[in-house]
Amino acid sequence: MASDFVLYGSTGYVGRAAAALAVEQGLRPLLVGRNGEAVSQQATELGLEYRTVALDEPDALDAILEDAPVVLNLAGPYLYTHRPIVEACLRSGTHYLDITGEPPVIESIIGLDAEAMEQGVMLLPSVGFDVVPTDCLAAHLKRRLPAATKLSLVFTSDGPAGLPPGTLNTMIELIPYGSSKRHRVDGEVVDVVGARPTRTVDCGDGPVEATLLTWGDIFLAHRSTGIPNIDVYAVLDAEVIRQMDVSDRMRVLFRSKFMRNVAKRTMKGGSTQDERAHTSSTVWGEVTDDEGNRAVSCLHGPEPGLVWTSRAALGAVVKVLSGDVSPGFQTPSLAYGPDFALEAEGVTRVDVA
Repeated sequence: MASDFVLYGSTGYVGRAAAALAVEQGLRPLLVGRNGEAVSQQATELGLEYRTVALDEPDALDAILEDAPVVLNLAGPYLYTHRPIVEACLRSGTHYLDITGEPPVIESIIGLDAEAMEQGVMLLPSVGFDVVPTDCLAAHLKRRLPAATKLSLVFTSDGPAGLPPGTLNTMIELIPYGSSKRHRVDGEVVDVVGARPTRTVDCGDGPVEATLLTWGDIFLAHRSTGIPNIDVYAVLDAEVIRQMDVSDRMRVLFRSKFMRNVAKRTMKGGSTQDERAHTSSTVWGEVTDDEGNRAVSCLHGPEPGLVWTSRAALGAVVKVLSGDVSPGFQTPSLAYGPDFALEAEGVTRVDVA
């Protein structure tokens, strides 16, 4: 029984959804994880092959990746999982995908660009909701206004589905690594001093207030478009905003693993299939240039944390399996163009202005 690609972290919240969707699409991933009992049971249920490996076993990782064209890493937080797998990919010549939005991870993978180019390996992180829709929308807007010098992105979710548990855990793990209110100014990533900025936008259902937060696009959209000034906002509940502001003030305390674990116990994430079916998401984007010209576009799609993420990630896998690869570090839009986001089922784009 031959496998098409390696799916690492297949028994997690997103991993399970991606594995099931892959089978529906006619793909046969090799399921790989650290929990032998869980991954074995999953493989039996889906009729797939599996392997068990820990990330501190480089020889075992190499053996798994030796003949694999691509690995999709869905095991977060990527702060702890990306490096061993990426290094194994560079040794084995395997292309690397993940769904990270973690700035330290993105910067780490960018740092391996030259080695990946030399080895003919594509390193393409962030092929989930973070950041396929936002990155591709940024590239589309740059295509519409080539002289753009300012990019603003806003995303919002409408419906009962909650964030994936792994996303919540990752948010806590990232607290020690920097402010949650960073943006890019004149090409440099800087912290916002003072109150967290907000802006009001209309994503199609009337005006909403969005709040600035640190998002992968201040790193990736800059690389994709060259735009020097980038802000990313999200429509968030007041309590979520309050928690982010408190966490920023208490960042030093979160260097303690004990403190992070305590915080994780207060978080609950995930959603039911019905909740996801009744949830949609929108990404709004605006670019301006120094002459006052402006372009605005929106992407509309399904529930972001699991549905849109799984569809986008497997879309990238299919591209790689078809031989569509560019060695070195890539962003989704650099690898597959601004319209790549539209290839996921249920995604539409509208040019507003």
